Amino acid sequence: MLSRIYHESDLLIAECLCEGLLDGLDPAALAGLVSCFTYEHRSPVPPPPPWFPSRRLRDRFAEIERLAARLDRAEQQAGLPVTRPPEPAFFALAHAWAAGEPLDEVLDDEDLSGGDFVRNAKQLIDLLRQVGEVAPEPATARTARRAADALFRGVVAASSVVGEAGPGRDGAT
Repeated sequence: MLSRIYHESDLLIAECLCEGLLDGLDPAALAGLVSCFTYEHRSPVPPPPPWFPSRRLRDRFAEIERLAARLDRAEQQAGLPVTRPPEPAFFALAHAWAAGEPLDEVLDDEDLSGGDFVRNAKQLIDLLRQVGEVAPEPATARTARRAADALFRGVVAASSVVGEAGPGRDGAT
């Protein structure tokens, strides 16, 4: 499984899959939870407090944080580079977008540009597709693929088409 996850948090993601922390979720919830591995808050302004739609998802994130802390200690003891901790600041955005909310509502009151949103959504889609290939639980694999499909719409999908249709693709210069 680990050899088929291409991400800086590959070991943490594989451990979460093995522990069942990504199992039993709907596509929007899985998109939100997996976004904790892909998003890195870079603004000088502190991120808003994390939002979770249910106690169950808040508890799942807390379990992921505990697993990340154990992994961090093991990496330090082994003299290895430490894995970046999971970051829940994109959870609400990923959840809302995967649930079908319009972009203006998703980005309302957020300190994130449309371009940054699209970039983060594409990284999340890529990781969800990988989870869809490696998840040991077939239902989780299906849900991951559905979550990736739900995120690939609107401006995110349009940006992919624009990125593919560069000069010279059709013979024109």
